[in-house]
Amino acid sequence: MMPVEDIRQYSSSKIVALKEAEAIIGNLKKGGKCVGLCHGGFDLTHPGHAKHFESARKLCDVLVVSVTSDRFVAGRKGDGRPVYPDILRAYMAASMMHVDYVVITDFRLATDAIKLLKPNLYIKGPDFIGKQSQGIEEERNAIKDVGGEIKYTEERPLSTTKIIDYIIANVHRPSILLCIDRDGTLIEDAGFLGRDADWASQLHLNPEVVGFLAEVQRKHNVTSIVVTNQSGVAHGFFDAATVGKMHSYLGEKLLRSGVNISSWQFCPDVDSGYAASHPEKHFVPGHVLEMTRRKPSAAMVFDALDSLGKKVQDFGLILVLGDRHEDEGLADTLGAGYINVSGKSREELLKSFGSHLLSRR
Repeated sequence: MMPVEDIRQYSSSKIVALKEAEAIIGNLKKGGKCVGLCHGGFDLTHPGHAKHFESARKLCDVLVVSVTSDRFVAGRKGDGRPVYPDILRAYMAASMMHVDYVVITDFRLATDAIKLLKPNLYIKGPDFIGKQSQGIEEERNAIKDVGGEIKYTEERPLSTTKIIDYIIANVHRPSILLCIDRDGTLIEDAGFLGRDADWASQLHLNPEVVGFLAEVQRKHNVTSIVVTNQSGVAHGFFDAATVGKMHSYLGEKLLRSGVNISSWQFCPDVDSGYAASHPEKHFVPGHVLEMTRRKPSAAMVFDALDSLGKKVQDFGLILVLGDRHEDEGLADTLGAGYINVSGKSREELLKSFGSHLLSRR
């Protein structure tokens, strides 16, 4: 929750204690006034709240707003919520011209506030019309039990949670580094692609990953690099020049799909330990090394960043996209997030990406 140095300055004559609110409402009803109640957390007060209160006030003579206390907002909304403590949320509600009284309620459920305050009307937004959840049904019953009725406003809902998500994703735009595996991730795994002369006909984009990348690049400040182990060169199946041609060809296809790759990095070598354990295989001299740039080493990532004039520290979020243990190992080496793309749809990939982005808070 956002800290506030001097909370005492946020006071208003409209903010009343629970018992006082109960008495006020009782007297107003005796005087023939129609009292309406709006209940909620009302965190980060925004135009949607203002419009809701304006619409609610048209349905009654006096509008009371009950603001849920901090502990129950936190229990419902999760970490980081509420943004503001209840006294500030109450102050903002009281500042609205269409609100007559505000009370902070230390109840988990709105039904408790309804039963205690006994308004004539319990007023909800239009998104609750026809809703059949247990919570809203209990609220409908609670207002009926105290002799009132539920009413709905007509304004279009505006969600605080969606506003917060938008700010995180679009207003504060961290620099994001995507380290993308090639075979099995960016393209379908053809098994040593490049071994045959007609490799172009065997190259098929992964539409879910490409669609995901296109949307992420369109909305965020992203640097995308490809890091791929290409031991086919060491095996003698094709040479490094062929890998370069494949990457040029693939890069053009991706651009037509709205995806830009800033750097292509590949390791053509195998480790000497691996070669020694497979004496039946024949490797190209010069491509068997004691230490290689192969994943899960981060050497290819550092080479890519060096070619782009960037450093790891320049990025607020680093993610590795892959489908194998060496890709997950690369993420561990970098201290980065990992998204396993295997079998995932574009929507599922975007959801995983969003989770990583939100976890930066």
